[in-house]
Amino acid sequence: MAVNPRLSVDAMCSFRWPFEQDLALWTSLGVRHAGLLISKISDAPAQRMRQLQDAGIGCSTLIVGSYDLSSPSSWEATRASHRETIDLVAGIGGHSIYFTPGRTVRLDWDEDASLLAEAVKPTIAYGLEKGVKVAIEPTQRTSVSFITNLTDAVDMAELSGLTIVADFANIWTQRDLGQVFKRAMPHVALIQINDVVIGSSGKPAPGGRAHIGKGELPVQRFMQDVIDAGYTGVFDLEVVPADFSAATDETELREGILAASALLDAMGIS
Repeated sequence: MAVNPRLSVDAMCSFRWPFEQDLALWTSLGVRHAGLLISKISDAPAQRMRQLQDAGIGCSTLIVGSYDLSSPSSWEATRASHRETIDLVAGIGGHSIYFTPGRTVRLDWDEDASLLAEAVKPTIAYGLEKGVKVAIEPTQRTSVSFITNLTDAVDMAELSGLTIVADFANIWTQRDLGQVFKRAMPHVALIQINDVVIGSSGKPAPGGRAHIGKGELPVQRFMQDVIDAGYTGVFDLEVVPADFSAATDETELREGILAASALLDAMGIS
């Protein structure tokens, strides 16, 4: 059995699992692409990347630490860490690294954007040299991001040269999303897919992420908007538990991966 070749499964779906458990599941399902989390491979980064490559799984992205925009003295250490992760991804022909933009420092969007552009400039240059995209993820979690919507993320990309990880759960409230995708697409590194429970009772709680078909988003319409805008990359399934300390139900995760694969198949995406 193999899932759709353009489906990626992100390690955030099983936040508490070790890398070996993730890899075993991905291999058993015939997953061809995976999103990695730096904390899960930091014990032996090069070895973990080789294991992934030996399993025939490509690295769609690697989630890494963010810049502390309030502390310019810390930026060089973050840049050095990012160079190491870019080397890891480039070493197996992977696609991107990404991080959240960082919380506001100046309480002024333009000033915060200027800080991020300055901080990330050497990282972007190194990524270009190695053929690895450097991306940010706009998110509504203001504790980690002053960029909370896709339009602002595009503005940031145009200012800095950063690319974008567009996660349905973070951008579904965006007005005129289909049109915004068209503007964003030249800057998009990766599309992340999932569903969201908007207002229904039950599990997960309202506002929580869910596997495709278990929430209320028009996921197929969003995906068609992305395709119509010219996206040709993989679709990274990222269903992050609302409670990061909660255990991951393997049966539920397997079913979620297969549901995402079935949607891609039904849409003729291959």
